[in-house]
Amino acid sequence: MGRFIVWLEIISAMSFLRFALLFTLASFLAANPRLTIWSPSDLINKLDGRNEIPITLGHFGYIPWGRALVGHVYKADPIDGCSTLKKIDLHTNDRSPIVIIRRGNCPFATKAYNAQLVGAKLAVIFDDREEDVVYTNLVSDPSGTGTNVHIPIVMIPKRSGEALIQAIEAAERRDQRTPVAIAVSFDWPRNDRPVYEVWMSSGDPNSYEALARFASRAKQLASRTTLEPHFVLMDGAKISSAVENCVSKDRYCAPDPDGRGPLTGKDIVIQDLWQICVYEQASSKFLDYALGFQSCINKAAMQSCGEALIHQLGIDYSSVAKCVQNSWEDSSDPETSDNLILRNERQLFINRGFSSWPQVFINEMPFGGDLNPVRLFDQLCHSFNTRPPECDTPEDTLRKSADPTDYKAQGSIWMIVVLIVVFALVFMGAFYIVYRRIVKRELAKELSVQVNQTVSNYVLMNEKRVREQQQKDQA
Repeated sequence: MGRFIVWLEIISAMSFLRFALLFTLASFLAANPRLTIWSPSDLINKLDGRNEIPITLGHFGYIPWGRALVGHVYKADPIDGCSTLKKIDLHTNDRSPIVIIRRGNCPFATKAYNAQLVGAKLAVIFDDREEDVVYTNLVSDPSGTGTNVHIPIVMIPKRSGEALIQAIEAAERRDQRTPVAIAVSFDWPRNDRPVYEVWMSSGDPNSYEALARFASRAKQLASRTTLEPHFVLMDGAKISSAVENCVSKDRYCAPDPDGRGPLTGKDIVIQDLWQICVYEQASSKFLDYALGFQSCINKAAMQSCGEALIHQLGIDYSSVAKCVQNSWEDSSDPETSDNLILRNERQLFINRGFSSWPQVFINEMPFGGDLNPVRLFDQLCHSFNTRPPECDTPEDTLRKSADPTDYKAQGSIWMIVVLIVVFALVFMGAFYIVYRRIVKRELAKELSVQVNQTVSNYVLMNEKRVREQQQKDQA
């Protein structure tokens, strides 16, 4: 019996260690946005035993960074989501319905908006072609419908979406006894000092407007983060009038910023190069330079306006000019000579794999959703290993109260897990104590029986000896 109790203690300890290990691994792996299948289990089998589905995030709508959403999945009707959807027949106590929609026939924003109108907390769009959705851009349409979308939008591969649809239809045939449920966590890679790249073009007013809206918050986090400006460079094969809009034998190009105006794409590329050198020589002053450059954009004297701004901000002009000159393999022939800085910038742009700008990457991950300064600030704060005090502003309370969705905070999820662990430990401890008491009681009973039996045997033996003695005396 004692050996059984020892084994029970060993098994309990191993169970706890196993749970703790899984908990630690889950925390470690939670680095990127992901979709996890919760039910039914046979759906996982249809996806080759994988319970996670790759996703890409929409570049519009609301992205609840650092949080997770768990809910049942409902099929859009009509499935393409291009017209008003039929009302969702919600499962009991379903506070976070998720609508799955097929790609095609209308803009992404239209699908998401129609899902939002029927109460969806998340729109899942599955691809209608076989491709890697990670590199798909879920952008809003020019009509501005995306500005009215206040829920997150994600895209999943065609095969995964079709498997979800089949599982939903199977659940409906079973009177929804086993509904399809998924969890989408909007996690993010963290760092002690987050790095955020702002991709822009020196001829694009929207880029500078986005920087201006975020400037006060960027300065608030300046001592804790690293701002890296980067510039979009195209190749001559993808742009018209390459001779006028490119440098280095059409290697690095930009669209003509003013049509028939005096500027060309070549002027934009040269200004991109100058701004990169401004950052390399005086990174702490680049944001002020960019804010001041707003008044220079697309003017005939844009280059001289930028140079004057360099002097005005007290930046060493000669070091910036030297940076520009030394970046050419042959500074006497920029028309055909390659440029080392532009080459690296172009390669990084290709690696990032986006097609619209301005764009922001934080810790090398694209920031999904519109570049709302409050949301961008919120995401930066979620990108620290330890949230700094600069992130605790009065806006936090306002932002939380204005949250248009009903998401579970990641902290709440971990708290639930911790409570489950504590409950499990208390239960095992109580079970161990009760079991010991039962064992002790059984041992006491067994000992009592053995004592009684021993006493009885002694009495019988004594009586037998007395009888034998009496028989001898009578003889």
